[in-house]
Amino acid sequence: MNILFVYITPFHPNKGGIGRVTHELTLELIRRGYKVYYLIYRCGITVMHEYNYPAPLTYLPSEECLSKENIEAYHRYLRENKIDIVINQSGNFSDSQLWVNTGNLPVKVISVIHTTPWVSYKHLWKEIYPLRNNSKIEKFKRIARILLYPKIKYEFRRSRIEHYKKMLPATDYVCTLSKNYFSDIDEICPGYREKYRAIPNPNSYSSEKIGSYHIEKKKQVLWVGLFCTEKNPTMAVKIWKRLYRDYPEWEFVIVGYNKNGHWRERMESLAKGIPNIRFVGYQDPLPYQLESSIFCLTSSYEGWGMVLTEAMQCGAVPVAFNSFASVTDIIDDGRNGVLIKPFSIKQYEKALRELMDSPDLLNRMSKYAQQDIKRYSVENVVDLWEALFKECRILK
Repeated sequence: MNILFVYITPFHPNKGGIGRVTHELTLELIRRGYKVYYLIYRCGITVMHEYNYPAPLTYLPSEECLSKENIEAYHRYLRENKIDIVINQSGNFSDSQLWVNTGNLPVKVISVIHTTPWVSYKHLWKEIYPLRNNSKIEKFKRIARILLYPKIKYEFRRSRIEHYKKMLPATDYVCTLSKNYFSDIDEICPGYREKYRAIPNPNSYSSEKIGSYHIEKKKQVLWVGLFCTEKNPTMAVKIWKRLYRDYPEWEFVIVGYNKNGHWRERMESLAKGIPNIRFVGYQDPLPYQLESSIFCLTSSYEGWGMVLTEAMQCGAVPVAFNSFASVTDIIDDGRNGVLIKPFSIKQYEKALRELMDSPDLLNRMSKYAQQDIKRYSVENVVDLWEALFKECRILK
């Protein structure tokens, strides 16, 4: 069977979650005898990463998504490579209109939703209200954003509805990362429940890779992520600010980088005077995940939260806000991690105190985290994909 992954950026394993997930799936599918291909639509945000990809990589010719040139090239590619199934990794975005158009070819399309179907719609105020820097121009811009907020929210909702109205009738299946997202799609565009499937992201690390490190656990709390509104990194610093004096032997480590330059400055300003906090910038998170005892997620929303599963693979106990649908698929509250009421700083502080004060509790939850997260091994996840491929064949 020939499988084609499509997207707007090549699937580099170290350049974003979708790239990492697709890379792991590709390796396992090839190991099982599938032929895998990559086709990319080059748009304004495409980064053409150089890498020795495990599958043949091709770019469409035009930057105009729905140009005749792109559509013809896409259909020609499907015919020449005898593609059976297209996995559309842009299921939540407008280039899906291209990928679901397979002409009259006997090709099935699975559109994957890698984040919440609403994207940031339910959290727009958090993106609009904060100052992005301290300039006078930015202060005027914020006033404009606030005044335009009702219109911005209306337009965002309308665009979500229009997107799903176009995509859902044309795709054969819609694959979310959790069944808990099905109700969101129903809310946006009801009537297509028979097309819904849920397949989680696979774990990022193999047991062999983790086993190749020999790192002892430290009294260390970790935060990993992109510095941006939805990841809420300043809240992590605010929480630690309430704790650091009582736990001088513990250290809070932040692994991440700026999406917009103001974030690092804001966080370092908040952290001023705290001796046991460390910003290490953009780094391979694995060594830090292995040496940390606790992992903090402060995101307003996620699709899956791969940093959670990575931390759990490494035995770091996760603490996260119960703020996105799939988090309960990952964390069993009180067993392998802790879920916090959104967005209670006091409850988050209390949970961290309990873990840092109780080595026995921490060790027990660490063992369960490592044990429970094995259900999302790449082998188990590809089993689910194969079951969906069989459904696609039945559709023929």
